[in-house]
Amino acid sequence: MRLRQAAALFLAALALPLLVAGCSSLGESLDSALLFRARPADPERIAKVARLEGVEEVRIPSSDGVTLHGWLKRAPSAAQGERMPLVIVFGGVARETSWMIGWGEKPPAWGWLMVNYRGYGLSGGVPSEQAVVEDAKRIYDYAAARPDIDASRIVVLGRSLGSYVAVTLASSRPLAGVILATPFDSIAAVAEERYPYLPMGLLVGSRYDSAALAPTIRTPALFVIAGADDVTPPGHGEALARAWGGPKSLFTLPDTGHRGVEWRGEYWVQISRFLRSLEPVRHALTR
Repeated sequence: MRLRQAAALFLAALALPLLVAGCSSLGESLDSALLFRARPADPERIAKVARLEGVEEVRIPSSDGVTLHGWLKRAPSAAQGERMPLVIVFGGVARETSWMIGWGEKPPAWGWLMVNYRGYGLSGGVPSEQAVVEDAKRIYDYAAARPDIDASRIVVLGRSLGSYVAVTLASSRPLAGVILATPFDSIAAVAEERYPYLPMGLLVGSRYDSAALAPTIRTPALFVIAGADDVTPPGHGEALARAWGGPKSLFTLPDTGHRGVEWRGEYWVQISRFLRSLEPVRHALTR
C-alpha cells in the first residue's frame, strides 16, 4: 500500500506542471467528461410527457444560438388567471428532466419548471460550468416574465450537481426560497476527500464552489442530506449549510444513498412543508 501511495504521489509530481499549465482546457474537459453526462432525448418519453394534462412544452433561446428545452407543470389548484408560485428544478448529472414531471407528491398550489441542461433531452449545445450558470439566469428571467407566474414566489430546487447551479442563481436573482438536495460545499473539497494523494484542489481551483457564495445569500433554504450518500458525502452538505447566510433548516434521510432520495416519501414531505412555509398567510375576513 505504501509503495502504491508513493508511486501515485511521484506520478502526480511529474504531471503537476503540465496539468496546472493546462488547467483552463482541463476545466472544460472536467465539465463535459466527468461532471455533466449528457442524456439524449427518449422519443417515447417525450411523446408521453407531451400528452399529460397541465403540462406545457417550453423552449428558451440563449444568446449564443442554443435552444433550451423543458417542461412547465402547471399548479393543479391554480385558479383561472391566477399567478402561480413556481419551483425551478436543476437536476443532477444522470437524467434529463422529463422523468420528474409525474414523480413525487408535489404541492398542488405550485407549478414546476424543469428545463434540461445543454446536451440533455432536446436541449442543444454542450454543457459547461459557465454556460449552465448563464442558462440558469435565463431560465429564471423567462419564468419571472411570464404573466401566469408570481415572480415574487419563485423557488429553486437543486439536486446534486444542480445544487451548485441553484446556489449561483440564488446569488444573482431574487428568490423566495432555495431547496438543496444532496448538495456539496465545493467540487474541490469532495475531490480531495476522494483522491487525497492527488492535487485536486490545484486542478479544480475555485470551480463549482457553492460554499464561497453561501455566506452572502440571505434567502431561506432547506437542506436535504442523504445519510448514506457516497457521491456527495453528508459532511459536504452540512458544511454548506453551516456557511449559508440566511435562514435554513436541515433534514437528513438516514440510510439513504445518493440515488435513492426521490424514492423516499419523507423527501417530498419536507419539500411540501418548506414550500407551505413560504406561502402568504391568508387571514379570515372579519365583520
